[in-house]
Amino acid sequence: MITLTVLTADFGGFPAGLRAHPLVVEKAAKLLRAEHGKRIIDSFTTRAGGRLACVFTSAGEDGAVCVVDDLCAACRIVSGEIGLSGSGGAETVSLTFEERPGEAVLVFLSAGAAPNVWGMPLCRIFADPFTSPALVREPLMCGGFSFTCDDGSVFATPAGICGLLRHLEGGRLPVRVERQDRLPAAAAGRGPDPALILRAGKGMPVVGEAIAAAAGNGLLPVSLCDMSPICPK
Repeated sequence: MITLTVLTADFGGFPAGLRAHPLVVEKAAKLLRAEHGKRIIDSFTTRAGGRLACVFTSAGEDGAVCVVDDLCAACRIVSGEIGLSGSGGAETVSLTFEERPGEAVLVFLSAGAAPNVWGMPLCRIFADPFTSPALVREPLMCGGFSFTCDDGSVFATPAGICGLLRHLEGGRLPVRVERQDRLPAAAAGRGPDPALILRAGKGMPVVGEAIAAAAGNGLLPVSLCDMSPICPK
């Protein structure tokens, strides 16, 4: 089993709220690289607007928690030394799964987005056959997917799609998606500027369909270098 973790944290932007400071990003990248082959397997460090964003894999969730704590503590020190003013708030999203041959995993980062930003895209990707034709054509997906919301409610689709949509309209957030055979499919954050981890490929929605579903509902896909919010949250 492998655990993929996405950490997003606000240590103060440069300028505020628009771009994470390069010294903070550099510090996080060095700390994660030093852990390669120890507590983590591999990592990638970038920014999502004014937030630091780190993606890394580990052999289990316990090691990931320790890495996150140490990284946040070190980055807070750096941000304080250069006079940044940030909330210091951090959020992690993790997905533990058995890695398949040629495993395809997508990580979506957001800037200037509300906590519920991934609700409709997840429904379209995993419950709408007009968006994801593989829900009809792929035998492993024909049984549908189960959505777990932030209040613990579980909705099994396709039968429970109407109840799920009503629940989301009431302000709840989908935080985890599983195939009906309990295979983990996706995990989403629940705070401001949430991240999303989504598996694709055989037995899951294809990459192109997943990306297309996420390119709407007020979302504007951009490259990492252009990822800065232009409107207040």
